[in-house]
Amino acid sequence: MNAKTISLDYVNDLLFELEKAFWDERGKGVRFRVTTVGRGYFRSKCAPLIQSTDLMDMVRVIEQSLQRDGIISGMSAEKKERLLNVRVTGCVHRPVEERMVAVGVRPFTCMIANQIVLAVEEKQDLPIELVEIKLEEGACHLQLVLFDKRPFLE
Repeated sequence: MNAKTISLDYVNDLLFELEKAFWDERGKGVRFRVTTVGRGYFRSKCAPLIQSTDLMDMVRVIEQSLQRDGIISGMSAEKKERLLNVRVTGCVHRPVEERMVAVGVRPFTCMIANQIVLAVEEKQDLPIELVEIKLEEGACHLQLVLFDKRPFLE
């Protein structure tokens, strides 16, 4: 195992190029193909720590995990009816989204949002979807929508 670390700039450059290539290939449809990016992180770092099915408790656990690993500096969330609004500060991947905006592509994927989606789907068995990512001064604003339980046949 090599103990050498790779620079964050290098990783973000690769992420940008992969996102952009995928966008060029699939356009807006790409957002439905990247909803599980970060699943490995969720399964190893977040899921084992989630003890509650309460949405806000799950968000707090995810925030603590992401902060502990230096991925974000902070996160806050507010639920209003079916909408979950999340504000993320200090994300190490923010430069990728800024570059996407600079080339005319609205942000369409977010590993932090995916952690919340994976938690809700796994712990509450509810459909949830990332609706929008807005880059704000000093933060990203994520908007997710929660849907009713999935129908099932008996």
